[in-house]
Amino acid sequence: MKKKIDYFDLIMKIIIFLLGILVIYWVIQLIFGGSPTLTQFNNSLILILIGLTVHLYYKIGKFSHIENVFFKLEKNIENSFNKTKRDMNLLKQDISLIKKRLKI
Repeated sequence: MKKKIDYFDLIMKIIIFLLGILVIYWVIQLIFGGSPTLTQFNNSLILILIGLTVHLYYKIGKFSHIENVFFKLEKNIENSFNKTKRDMNLLKQDISLIKKRLKI
């Protein structure tokens, strides 16, 4: 099956990656007495945080339509625990019956 390319996601990742490289480069320059001002540095950090926030909101919005899948998964887990509880009760009854017959 061919996977669809999500262009917005790809563009956001590229922007965040490039801004991250720029910030690392500026940190190195600031450590060694380089050229970027603190205003430029702070603005780039703010842009990275905004980009990450937009990216996360996009991802959350993209996955919100599969809420039914999580609801079904929750119900399946609940049913599995109920079946396990029922099976454990049956085992207890069988063990008590065996003990009764063996007079232990």
